[in-house]
Amino acid sequence: MNGLGHLMTLLTIVKRDGLDGAFSEDVCYFGRLSNHENITFQPYNEPLRSLRYSLEDVKLCMEALNSIRSRLTKRIRDLQKRCKPSVLADGIERIPDEILAGIFESGHQTSEHSKFPLRVSRVSRRFRQVSFRTPSIWTRLSSRHPGDQIEAFISRSGQCDLHVELWDPPLDELRSSLKLIAPHSCRWSSIWVFNNEDPIMNEIGVSSFPRLRYIYHYMELPRESSRWDMPLLTQFDGYWLTFSPRFSVPFLTQLTCMKLCFTDDCPFDRTSLEQALHRTLNLRELSIKCHDFHPDRDADLEVPQPMSPPDTPRPRSVHIESLKIMLRGSVSFYAVKLLYSILQYLSPSLVDISLLLHGDPENCLIHNLFPYGPTIQLQIGLPCSLPHLLSQLLRNDNGKIVNSLQFRMSSFDCELGLSPEWTHFRPLRHLRFQNCVMLKESHVEKVARRLLACEDFQSLEIISCRNLSEEFLLDLQDEVGERLTWSL
Repeated sequence: MNGLGHLMTLLTIVKRDGLDGAFSEDVCYFGRLSNHENITFQPYNEPLRSLRYSLEDVKLCMEALNSIRSRLTKRIRDLQKRCKPSVLADGIERIPDEILAGIFESGHQTSEHSKFPLRVSRVSRRFRQVSFRTPSIWTRLSSRHPGDQIEAFISRSGQCDLHVELWDPPLDELRSSLKLIAPHSCRWSSIWVFNNEDPIMNEIGVSSFPRLRYIYHYMELPRESSRWDMPLLTQFDGYWLTFSPRFSVPFLTQLTCMKLCFTDDCPFDRTSLEQALHRTLNLRELSIKCHDFHPDRDADLEVPQPMSPPDTPRPRSVHIESLKIMLRGSVSFYAVKLLYSILQYLSPSLVDISLLLHGDPENCLIHNLFPYGPTIQLQIGLPCSLPHLLSQLLRNDNGKIVNSLQFRMSSFDCELGLSPEWTHFRPLRHLRFQNCVMLKESHVEKVARRLLACEDFQSLEIISCRNLSEEFLLDLQDEVGERLTWSL
C-alpha cells in the first residue's frame, strides 16, 4: 500500500506531539516521514525544497488513509448488517409484555383482515404467549374461515366485541360457520353481510344483537332484518343497496351515520330511497358515492317528481352535521339532478363534495338544487376556472348560506374574464386551498387583493399548493396582511 510507512510515521508524531503539534504550520516533515530523495526537488532552494517534500509526504499519507477509510467503511457496513438482527431481537426482548400487547393491538387496528394475529403468533414462543393473552386481536371472524380457526379465535377473544363477515355461498359452508358464530351473537359489534343470509340466520335462530353498532350490507336489504333486535345500532353502510318498499326498516330511526354507494350495476329505486332517508330521524352524517351512475336511462326514473306525500320534509328543513357526496367516473347530468333533488330536504352544516368525473365538473355545481351549507369542501378532478366557479356557487340566494369555502386537491386553469365585481360575496368569510394546482402567481395575487379588500372577509389560506413560490407568498403576505396564511 503506497504511503503506509509515511502514515505510520505521521501517527507516531501525532501520538508524541498531539494533533496541534503535528499539524502546525511551521512544522516541516522533510527527513521525518521518509528518507526518500526526489531528484526533481534538488534544484529548489529552501524553503521551497522542504515544502515540496512535505507536500509529497502528506499526499502519500492521504493516499494510504483513503485506502484504509474505504476498507473501514465497508467493514462498518458489514458489522452493522450483522448486528441489526441481534439489536432488534435484544430490543424486543426488553419490551415489557404489556407494551408488546399494546403494539399488537395497534397493528390489529391498522389492518383490515384476520391474518395479523396469526402472523404475530408464529414469530416466536414469547410472541405466541403474549398474543394469546391479548383477546382484542382475535375478534375478526369470517364465514370463509375454517371451522377450527373460528373456534380458536372465539376462545382467544375472551369477552371482547366480535366483528363478523358473512360471505356468499356455498350455503353449507355459511351454515357451518354460522352455527359456530351464532351462539356468540350477544358479542357482535359489527357485521359485514355480502349475501342474502337471512333464511339461514332465521334457521339457526339468530335475531338478537345487543352490542351491534355497525352494519355493512351488500345489495338488497332483506326482509328478515326488520325483526333484528339491535338497540345500539347507529351506523349503516350499504353498497348496491335497495330499500324494498314492501317492508319497513325499524332500525333506520336510530341511525346517526349512513353511507350508500350506487352504480349502474344495481337497481335504483328513487321512491324507496327517499322514504328510507326520511325515516332516519336521528341522522347526523350522510355519505353517498355514485360511480358510473345513469339512473335516467329508465323511463320511470325521470327527474320530475311525482306528487309528494304529505309527510315529505320541506327543502332544507332537516339539519345534519355533514353531507358527503362523491361522483366518480361517468355520472349523467340527470343523475346529479336526481340525487340533489332527493337530498334537498337536508340542511347540512358541512357539505363535502368530490367531483372526480369524466365530464365538465361545473355542471354539478350550478344547478339550483346544489346542497349548500355554511361550510363547503370541494375536490374537483378536472381543471376549472376559479372566478367562474365562485360566481356560479355564490351568486344566488342559496349562496348566501356559505360562510367558508375550501378546495382540496383541485386544479384551476385560466381566469376566464376576471371582473372587479366577482368578489362581492358578502357572506363568504373564509377561503382555503389545500394541495391544489394554482393559477399563475399574478392571478393568485389578484384574487387575494380583491378578497382581502373587503373588511368582512376574515381569512385566505393557501396550504401546500403547487406553482407558488415561498418568496411570492412572503411578499404577498407583507402587502395584504396577516389574513393571508400559507404553508408549503
